[in-house]
Amino acid sequence: MLSKNELRALSEISNGADNVKVLSGELDLSGPQTYKIVRSLSSKELARLRNGTIYIEKSTHIAALLNVLNDSPDSYIVLSDSGLEIISTLTEPRPVSEISSLTGLHQTTVTRKIDLMRRMGMVRKERTLYSINADLWPKLTTLATSYNKYRELIDPRVPFGSEIYHTSKDIVVFSTKRTMNKTATAFSKYGLYGIDIGLGTNYYCSLDREPNIKEVFLHSLYVVAADQSWRSKMIALIFFVKHNDAVYDIQHPVILDMKTVLNGGRVDGWVPLKEMQTRAKIYGVDFYAGRNPIVYERDYLVQRKGFEPSDH
Repeated sequence: MLSKNELRALSEISNGADNVKVLSGELDLSGPQTYKIVRSLSSKELARLRNGTIYIEKSTHIAALLNVLNDSPDSYIVLSDSGLEIISTLTEPRPVSEISSLTGLHQTTVTRKIDLMRRMGMVRKERTLYSINADLWPKLTTLATSYNKYRELIDPRVPFGSEIYHTSKDIVVFSTKRTMNKTATAFSKYGLYGIDIGLGTNYYCSLDREPNIKEVFLHSLYVVAADQSWRSKMIALIFFVKHNDAVYDIQHPVILDMKTVLNGGRVDGWVPLKEMQTRAKIYGVDFYAGRNPIVYERDYLVQRKGFEPSDH
């Protein structure tokens, strides 16, 4: 996350304020305050100070950010703090609850920021869903897309070469072929809950404690959403049914696909329920036995699709 002064500094540096003295004048801050900002930008790999000159790092997402900042002088107010994280999720329509889940931010924080974005015309609302207003802010879509691609490849909290599935201010979920002294999560923890699977990949998160069952399952959903493997989808679905009492209230886009499959529907990339039943029974799960607790909840459909069931 970037502060207002960090974003202002980036804009001023790109426009020629390439040393601390000039930059401090443009920002109306003291030399030490400005130097602290430049050091912070350097630690975030956005700029660097060399021989008294400040350079902007060359990267697609930084160029996209500068395009937005220079097009609209007030955009730094919206993009600061959690703004950029929220914008990065709005390349497709999403409800506040989903944005909160993807970013790790409280729903109150998300709502407050989105209200500000709407006042500036950055975000449009359709029923209960929010998305970037590309008609008024086309460069904002470019920024969100390039920022997401950058985060998929690089995060200072994970070892180089890892595959990143989710990153937010609080946590990053990643995998590697190597065995590491990191906190295991996602499919690497499924064995604790009665679903032993052969893994050639180790899944980790940046938590400094053991994740609980909800966190383990949510982290596996991040993996499913990113890798789109039919096998990952099947195992996650089995976990969802086996431990539904513990994880039923988790909200994530993959959950809607799971509920569609469990109610007999077909979803691209998902094996039909009947074909998964034999594997499910190995783990003590019968998709067709007794009460099926997995149904289309009215509230979830309204949140995800933006319509009332009676509309269809």
